[in-house]
Amino acid sequence: MTRDLACGLAARGHDVIVFAPTLGPIAADIGDCGVRVTSDLTNVHPAPDIVQGHHILETLEALERFPSARGIFVCHDRQAAHSIPPALDRIRKYVAVDLNCLERLVRDWSIPEARTQVIVNAVDTARFRSRRELPAAPARALIFSNYASPATHVEIVREACRQAGLAVDVVGSSAGTEVSAPEQILGDYDIVFAKARCAIEAMATGAAVILCDATGSGPMVTLAEFQVLRRWNFGARTLRDDLDSDALLRQIRRYDPADAARVTQAIREQSSLDQALSQYEALYEEVMSAPTSAAPGLPVLRQVIEPLAARLNNLEAELAGYRRPERMPALSEDAIAAIRLVLEDMPASIPTGASAFARVRLHNGLTSQTLGSWPPYPLRWVYRWRKFDAAEFLPEECPHTPIRLPVAPGSAERFGVKVTAPREAGRYVLRMTLVQEQLLWLDESAAPVYQDAEVLVTAD
Repeated sequence: MTRDLACGLAARGHDVIVFAPTLGPIAADIGDCGVRVTSDLTNVHPAPDIVQGHHILETLEALERFPSARGIFVCHDRQAAHSIPPALDRIRKYVAVDLNCLERLVRDWSIPEARTQVIVNAVDTARFRSRRELPAAPARALIFSNYASPATHVEIVREACRQAGLAVDVVGSSAGTEVSAPEQILGDYDIVFAKARCAIEAMATGAAVILCDATGSGPMVTLAEFQVLRRWNFGARTLRDDLDSDALLRQIRRYDPADAARVTQAIREQSSLDQALSQYEALYEEVMSAPTSAAPGLPVLRQVIEPLAARLNNLEAELAGYRRPERMPALSEDAIAAIRLVLEDMPASIPTGASAFARVRLHNGLTSQTLGSWPPYPLRWVYRWRKFDAAEFLPEECPHTPIRLPVAPGSAERFGVKVTAPREAGRYVLRMTLVQEQLLWLDESAAPVYQDAEVLVTAD
């Protein structure tokens, strides 16, 4: 993404310099489009107005070097250490590439939500051109991932493709088949197994995409699921199922050339590089309109260390949870379909900003798995509000309430879940659901688990 942003911004007339501690082949690509690339910040003159960081250490190094620059930090990964957000006053805005990374910023590192923004990953539609129409039946498949190897998911995907009669190739660094210009080969394949950016590029070229990588598998991307999957960047949170050849075969059999063409049109219209560039330009204008707040030396060090210490304390608490005998594994789509939620009682009206309790019954139709709020993927109660005549839910984050009482297989339990009303009066719909932390909200699953209730929010 750095290459596309740098070259795209330069083409729009911005003076762009890319800094990295070591320079590799991508640096040469960036240089070919007229952007200066350096591994030495002492060679950067004049000082930049904005430092846009993508890795924590490099961001801190650049901000220390240029004390008058405004900072922007882009979080690309929910778990990688390099995507830990440095909590500095000089960083005026934190960008998440999807809702998963937004949760890392707000929930894991307590970045104020007002200082965050989601700008989803984009694809250069001029570079990744749409292919000819897909055939009525698929013939060639591609595993497109730098993590793809016989030790991860390659053999499982191969078995599914063998049963479907598909020839399979692998492209990625772990397989020793990395390519510098994937746009030149993606059009040769009918089905592509990929996630995140690789999946976006494959969709843009016209392939039918099945979300899959070393950590799990997900659905074939269809137009019906497109918007939900896009909010999660077609990434880790969309890989909700285990790696299983039979499950992948079921997704292969969902192949629909006409629907794949509609997905291609949607990704090219909604996730183009031009749109992302315009969003970043608007962000730069917002950041530049605020005064600088240089804070060199110890204050900066303290701002960074205190959140790290707080997070370490949270991790210690989470580790203690892993020592318990109970476990909450990732639930498959079939498992989620066996869960039922009934909203038994909810006040018909609540004053603005006030709290009330919803009475909920949770039915566990599974035969062997107890439901609870244990690691590694605890289930917790969550809710959303939307105005009665609106399609979208309000963006405000709600508390994630633990399931205090385990729900054994084949049983049901009642719970009281505290909800807080919006601060604006009006008719609303409250949606009560569950979230499996770090995976998905259950109302966004293929067999959604939720119940809605109409509530009147009254003025004080």
